[in-house]
Amino acid sequence: MPPAAFHDGLPAWSLAPRGIEWRVGYQHLSTFGADSFDFLGTQSTSSRFNVGYLTPGVRVGMDRKRLNAELGLTSAMKTAGGFSALFGGEFGLGYDDRKISVMFRPSLYLLDVYFDDEHKPGADVTPLGQVSMLVGNGYHARGLNFSFGGRASEYDAGPVAFIGYNACPVEFRAELSYMVPVSYYASGQVLTAGITVAAPTKPDKTCR
Repeated sequence: MPPAAFHDGLPAWSLAPRGIEWRVGYQHLSTFGADSFDFLGTQSTSSRFNVGYLTPGVRVGMDRKRLNAELGLTSAMKTAGGFSALFGGEFGLGYDDRKISVMFRPSLYLLDVYFDDEHKPGADVTPLGQVSMLVGNGYHARGLNFSFGGRASEYDAGPVAFIGYNACPVEFRAELSYMVPVSYYASGQVLTAGITVAAPTKPDKTCR
């Protein structure tokens, strides 16, 4: 498989307590210098390979004390060549103020849902974990905000960066990552770029 950790469209800050945010993103993954690939059910024997996938999700802010936290659902859905999707959960723990935000966010994709070559539906339990560590320029700042850090799974690791624009209440987030193998089961390098649109069910105080 390629050294691909999934984009999730989640920056370095978490939501206010009991806040709910919905999101959907489109990500484009490109591989280089690899052998053969099987990614979300798409197979290739070329050293270069491109695939797009959607990333719908939702997250909920939890009560804050010294640290803040969130829980959410995340997914990755292939956009061409049949239907294949992974679904899982994410948890975030971090610190926010107006000057800096820090977020540690592990996620675990568990359920693979697909249509096979005979167009019959199927589902498998396929655990795939990853973790992100991000630092940003403050909690949900109006206008531009930034997050930088790293992401890793059992197969790969590499840097990740976000540029977000908070238009209140809708936010647009561009995400870029570069992954290299850390396991015998992965080969090549992967560059992934994408954009996510997110909005809360209720605008927070920064939008008033």
